[in-house]
Amino acid sequence: MNRRESVDYSSILGQIATDKVKRLKSFILLISLSLALFFILNILIYQQGYAYTLVVALGIFLFLHWFVCEDTLPVVSGIFIWTLTLLAFFFAWNIEGLYDTSLLAYPCILVFCAMLNSRLLIISTTTFMVLSIYCLAYAEYIGLLASPLAEFADWRKAHNMALVLLVFASVVYLLTKDIDRLLERLVKMHVNSLRNKTRTQRKALTNRLTLLPNEIACAQYVQGRIYRHHQAEQLSALMVLTLNNLNSINASLGFDIGDKLINMIAQRLHTLSEDNAKIFHSSNNQFFIFIDETDYHDIEAFAHQALQTTFFSNYVEQYEVEVSACIGIAIAPHDGNHYDALLRRAHTALTKAVQMGHNQFAFFDLEMEQQSKARLAMLVGLKRAIEQQEFELYYQPKIELSSNTIAGVEALIRWRLPDNTLMPSSVFIPVAEASGLINEIGIWVVKQAAKDCLTWHQLGFNQLGVSVNASAEQFKKGNFGSLVLKTLKQQKLDPSYLDIEITESLFIEDEKNIQAQIHQMVSQGISISIDDFGTGYSNLNYLTKFNASTLKIDRSFIKNMMHERNQYHLVDAILKMSHAIGIENIAEGIEDKSTANILMQLGCRYGQGYYWSKPIPQQAFCQFLINWPKHSKAS
Repeated sequence: MNRRESVDYSSILGQIATDKVKRLKSFILLISLSLALFFILNILIYQQGYAYTLVVALGIFLFLHWFVCEDTLPVVSGIFIWTLTLLAFFFAWNIEGLYDTSLLAYPCILVFCAMLNSRLLIISTTTFMVLSIYCLAYAEYIGLLASPLAEFADWRKAHNMALVLLVFASVVYLLTKDIDRLLERLVKMHVNSLRNKTRTQRKALTNRLTLLPNEIACAQYVQGRIYRHHQAEQLSALMVLTLNNLNSINASLGFDIGDKLINMIAQRLHTLSEDNAKIFHSSNNQFFIFIDETDYHDIEAFAHQALQTTFFSNYVEQYEVEVSACIGIAIAPHDGNHYDALLRRAHTALTKAVQMGHNQFAFFDLEMEQQSKARLAMLVGLKRAIEQQEFELYYQPKIELSSNTIAGVEALIRWRLPDNTLMPSSVFIPVAEASGLINEIGIWVVKQAAKDCLTWHQLGFNQLGVSVNASAEQFKKGNFGSLVLKTLKQQKLDPSYLDIEITESLFIEDEKNIQAQIHQMVSQGISISIDDFGTGYSNLNYLTKFNASTLKIDRSFIKNMMHERNQYHLVDAILKMSHAIGIENIAEGIEDKSTANILMQLGCRYGQGYYWSKPIPQQAFCQFLINWPKHSKAS
């Protein structure tokens, strides 16, 4: 029997002993009441001289009632049973011998022995009872008893009574054995049940990988601490620490390496545990930390320590793994006095920390929650917009500067809200990217742009192609190229009429995966443009790797080039570099003729901006195309 089991057995046996004490006290009170009644009857009716005997017996029983406890239970049980037995024999001896009603107490006494679960008392008292019956019979036979019925003494009665007592005692003895076995079986079943329940609870409250307490344990622990601290007006902090790049580690090195890394970090975090800090492992890449009885300075210091445990050198087998983490912090009671509220707000702060960059932590504030609610409301609206087709495409022409002809068109998505106002893409696209809805929206853009492009062709503008923007999120699943080509095939638009505009932020993603998708599209005739060049990484090596045919110079350079010489020279350098590697240029944000003329002099071939047209819906753009020759002559 292990230690846990012995503890369970002892506690259960202690409970059984307590129940026996209560039962014995009940028996003693019952007998004491009976003796008191006999005493009253003896004084008032029977007029027999046994009052002193009854008083002595009553005194013994009352003393036993006071004296009995778990430690004295065996002794008191024996005294109680033997006192009853001797008292019954005393009355039988002094009154009517074998014919005295006091002998009817013998079976009741044996029942008491069984209920007290004492086989030794059953054997010993049964033996005495049988001997006492024969003793009474012999005493009557020789005339020793002064019983009025002595002349009727019959050995057969003694034999019958002894036989009945033996049978009754045997039955009681067997029942007692059965009760013992049943009780032992029930105790063992109960102990096993408790042990299984404890084991199940331990598993339910423990993370299987790191064996640290899990989120369920965290909820129970934190809620209890928050309640006590609320009473004492103390400060507590719930931190949510997440490992940012665990998924890429699992994808590149395998889940075994990832699991070992998590265990390594869990052990380091566990070393930070103190009396006022407790670590929990919620999910693979997320840990919860609860600190109580502290101040903001201590919380900041602990957050720094927790982050340091993650960006130490992490050697897992033969690999040196780089890990980054972020922490969101919510303070109780200021940010909430309930676990769910604290956890939600710590996650909100975590989102802010992730936006701040690698190895950062952030405290929750109400502005974060308002932003989070606004993002959630926008997410709900985006789902509705997809279902109810609330998106529209606006188009802006790309102009060849030397001939003042329309060389292409850029599609720009807008969201028409139920109140008929338009929301620009810069507001809702980040939310769509974060939620994954950008994939569905992006394919809708390609489909609608292809339809509208075919309309332009039907109007006679057969040379026009359309450009659509694509984000890094759309390439992550690995099937963006296939979906685009499939959509073009369904709309019956030749791939050569589609241009995909990507930003430089795409370069830091999974290069091989993205490169494969781009090559798939380029091989079918789709062209690739680099949008907002100069505002990101501007790595020239990627221009060739991603088969870019056009480079779009960001409007921030074009806007200031007329007034700032540095910007002018920078644009000039970009144009010369593009010509050297055989890539065309489009200048964005052209708002006047002088800017267009200077760019043309510098060698820029295409331009785009409000000088020619702001983005307009399809119907207006079709009219713009029809009127363009007149507009061109006027210009």
